[in-house]
Amino acid sequence: MKYIPFSPSAFRQLSLTGLLILFLVGLNSCDHSPGSEKPRGDVTIRITNGSAPVVDAQVDLVNEQTGEGGGGTLDAEGKTTMTMVALGSYTVTINPPAEEPVIPGIETAPKPKVALPIPKQAQKIATSPYKVEVGSGTNDFTFDLKSIAD
Repeated sequence: MKYIPFSPSAFRQLSLTGLLILFLVGLNSCDHSPGSEKPRGDVTIRITNGSAPVVDAQVDLVNEQTGEGGGGTLDAEGKTTMTMVALGSYTVTINPPAEEPVIPGIETAPKPKVALPIPKQAQKIATSPYKVEVGSGTNDFTFDLKSIAD
């Protein structure tokens, strides 16, 4: 067997090629998000106060076992839709919209505060009576805030 010496430049090129191959293999193995293999469904939630839709409020879903969740802002019809929510049991919380931040040095006309009829009980995970079970496909839920006495 004949010995073929490697020059330093050939060794360097071979090493860089090997590292590139390892990098590409590693990159390919990280092609999905954790939990992306879980079955998922779409959720539409409608919030009313009697027959009137609640608008601009923030609705959040929290699965206390897994920590997963989702959220959205209610539209003019009092609805929000969340896609690709992992299947399971969730607690629903409803909160008033966040206030706009005040920028120092810039005067803006104060926006009138609209009192949203959201009971304090519905604003916390620990006390919210609203629970949903998300299944595969489309899931529609409607909650009336008048069902809770604050």
